[in-house]
Amino acid sequence: MRGRQANLLLLVVVPLSAATGFLMFVLGSGPVWPVAILHGVVALLVVVLVPWKSMVVRRALHRSMGPRHERRAGVCTSALLGFTVVLALLTGVVHVVGLLFDEAPLTTMQLHVGGGVLAVVLTVAHARQRRVRPRRADLSRRSFVRLAGLASVATVLTAGVQASGALKARRGIRRATGSFQLTDSAVAAIPATSWFFDQAPELEPSSWRLTVTTGGSSRDWSLAELDQWRDRQVAVLDCTGGWWTEQEWVGVRLSRLLPPGSTGTVEVTSATGYSRRLPLTDQLLLATAVGGTGIFRAHGAPARLVVPGRRGYHWVKWVVRISHDERPWWVQPPLPLR
Repeated sequence: MRGRQANLLLLVVVPLSAATGFLMFVLGSGPVWPVAILHGVVALLVVVLVPWKSMVVRRALHRSMGPRHERRAGVCTSALLGFTVVLALLTGVVHVVGLLFDEAPLTTMQLHVGGGVLAVVLTVAHARQRRVRPRRADLSRRSFVRLAGLASVATVLTAGVQASGALKARRGIRRATGSFQLTDSAVAAIPATSWFFDQAPELEPSSWRLTVTTGGSSRDWSLAELDQWRDRQVAVLDCTGGWWTEQEWVGVRLSRLLPPGSTGTVEVTSATGYSRRLPLTDQLLLATAVGGTGIFRAHGAPARLVVPGRRGYHWVKWVVRISHDERPWWVQPPLPLR
């Protein structure tokens, strides 16, 4: 394989790795394992391509040291790209084998996602600076056979990493999403996480009100009024930070706050302005207690949404408004923009 072909493959592999990682980030249930395996194979294909890419790097460094200083353009971008790719790969492998950096300011999963996002951005910038044009020969039978061989090696590496993680972690503590069960099942042990820059607001339970809007009318509910129901839902909170916990949540099913037989979707909005739109089902619960105790402020008090089968960013905290209509749930970005 030539260095030019390695560059072309990396131009496809790095964004594809990010795309499969994005699916891992979004999926909370369903066919997660196939996506996880594909993500691992594509990511480790980058490692398999290192021998050919290293030759390209050595030639580029040699040229950049020559008298033509303009050739040094892009060297910093290339170096930073290499660093972010290595960071994403290492933290991904480290997370799979169960070294989570729980006590650190950033977990391995957060470093992994951050490195992956930066790697895609820098890959695009690098490709613009050092353009590589595909040739007809790149689509030859020999090229596809070579690619199949490289993918086979990456598959073996992925199997080795997954086996190492399975040997180290107890059965059942890692979900298909890659998240690990918290070592402490107590409610107080649940990390206080928020989406990017969301901060826990000061909400007084006695004056807090939930506004429910449907069919052009609205009603405000107090916490005392909601406490007349004690609906229970055992659900797994699977955080995109790389951890999960199963708890019994107590509150009121959203369907109780709407006219009987309501269908469509609900947009659930936080006091911070954060919101998510979801299909209206009987599983949606507005929780006011968890694990036999009231919800802590950092966890979404006075009330937070519980969405079984979906990742934690759908579980809106500090809920103050629920809007019901017939709009489809997917008329929103797949990930919150704030």
